[in-house]
Amino acid sequence: MKNYKQLFILGNPRSGTSLLRIMLNCHSKIVIPPECGFMIWWYDKYKNWAYENDNDLAILDDIFASKKFETWNLNKSEVVKNIIEFKPKNYTELCSVIYLTYALKFSKSIETIGDKNNYYIKHIPILNKLYPNAKYIHIIRDVRDVACSYLNIEKLETDSLYKPILSSDVDEIATEWERNNLTTLNFFTTINEQNYITIKYEDLILNNKTIIKQLCDFLDIEVENAMFNYFDENKKFGVEPKETIDWKKKTLEPLDYNNIAKYKRELSAEQIEKINNKTKQLRKKFNYD
Repeated sequence: MKNYKQLFILGNPRSGTSLLRIMLNCHSKIVIPPECGFMIWWYDKYKNWAYENDNDLAILDDIFASKKFETWNLNKSEVVKNIIEFKPKNYTELCSVIYLTYALKFSKSIETIGDKNNYYIKHIPILNKLYPNAKYIHIIRDVRDVACSYLNIEKLETDSLYKPILSSDVDEIATEWERNNLTTLNFFTTINEQNYITIKYEDLILNNKTIIKQLCDFLDIEVENAMFNYFDENKKFGVEPKETIDWKKKTLEPLDYNNIAKYKRELSAEQIEKINNKTKQLRKKFNYD
């Protein structure tokens, strides 16, 4: 089986990870399917999996039953066909075949398989075991704007089964933001510095072309115009599925500069002070004064 490059997008919830996923997925050489954590969920049960005969395909029953996996709209017979063709030797390669099957829906000839899931921050060691040479993009956003987004999610009316369950307590939000970002940054100290990059959400919005070029250089690919027209691609192909679009509608629109420093309009002075006191050191590191 061909060796594909592996990419993971990491970030605290409501930090622009979905926006970044869609931008990168618009590249002809990259596929990053909708969020689904099946790779982690079934790791303990199937980490020693190997394909020898059709009896080994029972694993697909579990994967296809995974939460949110239906948003990929894959045909099980196509996955089986690709498993037989590519003959994955282990669980890692099996996961790659499933991602490839998703890519083939869009007639993509890819070089990089990507994945985005905020949940992965709690399971980075497993990602590293599965893909020891993976590259990581970490996106960080001002904690006070993250708090605004958390609070707006609480008000969101949606019929989706997958509405995020997020805290509405600013102390808890600040603690989670700091923990998640420090966990990611600490992991980066254990791997090759060429395999990770940290960007700021604000830079992605305000200096979009520069940051996309930086990320493409990091991934060793050329910039493609479709990445800047991500909202049109999303509208046309449903890159973000209908089951989760209610809280990701910004991915259907051009970049919104008003989404930066909105905490000055939406949070009270007391809320801002609480968050500032809890996150002073990490905010200073990233110049969130």
